[in-house]
Amino acid sequence: MKARSKSRLWAGSVVLLLVLAVIVFLHFHNAKKPVAPPPATPVTAVAAKLANVPVYIDALGTVTPTRTITVVTQVNGILNTVNFKEGQRVKAGQVIATIDSRALEAQLLQAQGTLAHDQAALANARVDLVRFQQLIKVGSITQQTLDTQVATVQEDEGTVKSDAGNVKNLQVQVSYCTITSPVDGVVGLRLVDPGNYVTTAATTGVAVITQLSPATVVYAVPEDYLGQIHQAMARGPVPVTAFDRDKKNLLATGTLLALDNQVDTATGTVKVKATFPTGADTLFPNQFVNARMQADTLNQVPVVPTAAIQHGSNGDFVFVVGANNKVTLRNVKSGPSYLDDTTILNNGIKPGEQVVTDGADKLDTGSLVKVVAH
Repeated sequence: MKARSKSRLWAGSVVLLLVLAVIVFLHFHNAKKPVAPPPATPVTAVAAKLANVPVYIDALGTVTPTRTITVVTQVNGILNTVNFKEGQRVKAGQVIATIDSRALEAQLLQAQGTLAHDQAALANARVDLVRFQQLIKVGSITQQTLDTQVATVQEDEGTVKSDAGNVKNLQVQVSYCTITSPVDGVVGLRLVDPGNYVTTAATTGVAVITQLSPATVVYAVPEDYLGQIHQAMARGPVPVTAFDRDKKNLLATGTLLALDNQVDTATGTVKVKATFPTGADTLFPNQFVNARMQADTLNQVPVVPTAAIQHGSNGDFVFVVGANNKVTLRNVKSGPSYLDDTTILNNGIKPGEQVVTDGADKLDTGSLVKVVAH
């Protein structure tokens, strides 16, 4: 029994020693084996560059026509014709309506006849005056008769002037029967139909004409920008562009026209008006547009894609691709953005350094990267 127990104990000891030997061998074997480095993270990187960056002031504006004119009649009468189509473009001086002028033309003819009659009477009185001036020299008439003739001539001259004024007035009245457009523009909807009796007391008018060229846009900017705007105006014309509501489509390009003469204390803004010489076809009265005014240009400043800038608890930062394709976290100070995808960096980056634009969420300082696109 004792021999059998010793045999079992010996066998167990041998097995235990073999297990320990295997464990020690595996430990030293794995310790000598090199650990594989982590794989490089694929990223997109772009080099920072210098650029001339325009500084814009954006605001929501309203298109306002240069002039809106309600064309009213200046004489009473029957509206004979309407010589325009609704929404038609008209030129200054173009006939847009006519009024029955027969009664006024008859009065004009009568006034012209009266003028001709009185002109003849004046001519006869002047001939008599010349004759009397000769007769007074030889004593054939009295001084009273000569003085009376002089007064007669002056009276007839006054009558002729009055007749001429009456004729001129009636000529103007007749001309009012032909209604013309005072400006180049677009006629709105017809307000009166032919056959109606129109009067000078009516306020609705015959038509409304809107002058669209040049178009103007009025918008409000915060009063904090007044200094920048005044400096920009001192340098020369200030460019202004008008975009649609989505800021995607350029509608027209113009220049700053004027600043209002006071700040709205309720909103802390000042109104600005810009003019667009070529905006007649794209800017419609009372349309809302996005106005972009270029207040300044920053020359040769570092810029990077906006996507490269990350935001953290300590401020903005970027990942810079350095030697051996390892990235470094670099704190930066961001400036204004432009072109919707590019941002100015006031410090922290030098031109030519590559910054990560895609894949930065997986990185940390010292991370190994593989630049797959620029």
